[in-house]
Amino acid sequence: MAGLALARGEAALSYAPVGAGVGLLCVLAGRAALGHASRGRRGRGIPVGMALVFIGLAGLYAGLRRGTAALGACAAELRGNVPAVVAGTVGDAVPARDAGSEDGLVRVSIRDVRIVSDGEICRLGAVRAFVRPGAAHEAGTAVLARGVWRTAEAGRLPRPPEALGWLSGATLEALDAHEGTGSRLGPRGVGRWLIEWRAALLARLDARLAPRHRAIGKALLLADRSTLDPATREAFVGAGIIHLLAISGLHVGLIGASLAWLIGLRVRSPRRLLWAAGCTSAYVVLIGAPPSAVRAALMFWGWALAFRRERPARISDLAALAAMLAILADPLIVTDPGFQLSFAGFTGVVFGGRLRLPRPLSARRLRGLARALAVSCGAFLATAPIAAFHFDRIVIASIPASVVAGAVVGLALPALALTLILPWGTWVLFAGAADVSLACLAAIASFFAELPLSWSGPGLGPRAWLVAAGLAALALDRTRLRRGLGIVAIGAALALTSAWPSVRAMLDRGTALVCTLDVGQGDAAVARTGAGRWLVFDAGPGDAFRTAGTASGPPAMSDAGGRVVVPFLRAMGVRTVELFAISHPHLDHFGGGAAVFDAVRVRRVLDPGVPEPSSAYLAFLERLELEGASWHAPRAGDRLRIDDVELEFLWPEDEAGTDANEGSLSFRLTVRDFRYVNTGDASLPVERAILERLLPIRPEADVLKLGHHGSRTSTSLEWLRATRPDIAIISAGARNRYGHPHAATLARLDSARVERVWRTDLEGPLCVEIDADGWRIVDAP
Repeated sequence: MAGLALARGEAALSYAPVGAGVGLLCVLAGRAALGHASRGRRGRGIPVGMALVFIGLAGLYAGLRRGTAALGACAAELRGNVPAVVAGTVGDAVPARDAGSEDGLVRVSIRDVRIVSDGEICRLGAVRAFVRPGAAHEAGTAVLARGVWRTAEAGRLPRPPEALGWLSGATLEALDAHEGTGSRLGPRGVGRWLIEWRAALLARLDARLAPRHRAIGKALLLADRSTLDPATREAFVGAGIIHLLAISGLHVGLIGASLAWLIGLRVRSPRRLLWAAGCTSAYVVLIGAPPSAVRAALMFWGWALAFRRERPARISDLAALAAMLAILADPLIVTDPGFQLSFAGFTGVVFGGRLRLPRPLSARRLRGLARALAVSCGAFLATAPIAAFHFDRIVIASIPASVVAGAVVGLALPALALTLILPWGTWVLFAGAADVSLACLAAIASFFAELPLSWSGPGLGPRAWLVAAGLAALALDRTRLRRGLGIVAIGAALALTSAWPSVRAMLDRGTALVCTLDVGQGDAAVARTGAGRWLVFDAGPGDAFRTAGTASGPPAMSDAGGRVVVPFLRAMGVRTVELFAISHPHLDHFGGGAAVFDAVRVRRVLDPGVPEPSSAYLAFLERLELEGASWHAPRAGDRLRIDDVELEFLWPEDEAGTDANEGSLSFRLTVRDFRYVNTGDASLPVERAILERLLPIRPEADVLKLGHHGSRTSTSLEWLRATRPDIAIISAGARNRYGHPHAATLARLDSARVERVWRTDLEGPLCVEIDADGWRIVDAP
């Protein structure tokens, strides 16, 4: 018992910085909220100081308590990569990030859940499940999800229990189909009632809107994106206005103002604002209480109370008060991207609205448009580093798109609300206006998404926080000149710092890259198309699939996937691999693929389809199914084009046979005038068969990857004379026990007069860059 108490005490102390940080944030927010109220009034210093001390202590206590609770949550005890069953209610479903194709996964939010894993039951407020398209159910449906529980990587800060893991490769079934299950595990209480009520409103709105754009209407008014098709969502993401489909402060403000006007028709006193605030809060709870909506609702309450007491309230004070209350209610909300984007965007809007406009733009005709652009620029500068840090995306097109789309949303929301609530057929008058507004909104998103004003790149890390700290320090400066000019300077530095990885990616557009990596005794190569999409060919040795298949024996080889391939992809800012090809099912070629699947999203997998009786290969195929990647088995003569990269498959022919090496997937990659040939571990007879099938054409190559790591059983003299490579690459481990490359193979290279022989065991990785000027060897990133 003493040891347990000591462990709990150490856990609490480990979250002391979290509690201190939360307390400091509460003090800053409270100072901003209380400072204006006490300004110019003597005798208020001591009460305000005591209030700030109380707020700081409350934040410290709440932060420690919430952090320790997150550490001890039952979700933290769930083992990863084991089957799990989740019972709950579908709250929302959206296409997973970078899953714009038909075979992309759908991220389903399941609320008020019970997780059953290893005989234990864990209850959480929400959990994410990734399912195939068409497998999701409508919002409000009680479901039973079956899949594999994945645990998130440990971070420096505590995470809410809902972010500690997710359900991968899930299948969803209606909970009603399992008698008795619902009574034991099904969601209950007010949360289920609210979800069912919201589902009924969604059904009504779905029936009253035109089919073409009803999904946008449901997302816009009731925050339901379960029926939003991936193409539409990608258009809004590409235009930088996806926040319009995730209820923001703009929505809440318009709805609150509309309610205040409607209630004011019957109630003339200031109490109408309190009634409007109450109704607005009910609406926010109904749609799931997203952070931006909660912030706007709290600010509306503050403004209503201040108006009721006939005391003016500054909007910045109301925002600080809302931030303080939100942090005290849930200290870990500061780690939520939605919370950060909400308050950063609001701060940018305030500063943008206070900037002095140049004289040419101060004219009456241009003042409104210029002010709208200034506000949009301020919001962009404030949110760009956060978006780049969390989502690796910067969309400059969001500046003009927000101005135009915001005006359309201001027209669409009242029409949608009246379409939803009006009875007896009177809603038809407004449904037409809503349909026209939604069509305009979709057209705006498509137009701005097609502009070349967005880039994707890696996160920013500590640099974003340094610049954000400078911006915050400058915002606290009360000097008018510096606050006006300095905000622009800091904003420019912020944008440049945040955009640099994406600018680098933009500069690389039109330039392809092919790299053979040094993975020891194995094979791994990567390629980048001119449009920035990535392909991986083998991933080096690794034992993860062998362990998954047999669950016995210590690892026999180092994991080149986690040691070499994944760090390379992360350094290049890769989030999605368009194509992952394995030459054949031997662990020195596909073993490192487990680390690749863990690190990035893989869309498609190419595999020769050799019927290898291996538990590791079976584990590899099961992992593909869980991840939702499509599987293809190319054959000789097939061609595949991805952007400016063309793959011509040379082998296997017809059935792959039973020998893994003889069935190796062999291909020629062509980019512009550059040609790269890779035959995996194919032997001399396979090379002869490829040459006979291609006669009289020769598979010429600028770079040739020698078969089977330079073994004497591959790379014949005839093959070298047919391919005529400028560079021959031998991928082998230093001082390997097989003696690769063999002396006979090196002698053949001399006889064929190959100009350059590149050995990864001696010279490391080889990268070739290709653009309109030709191809050249470059340093590996």
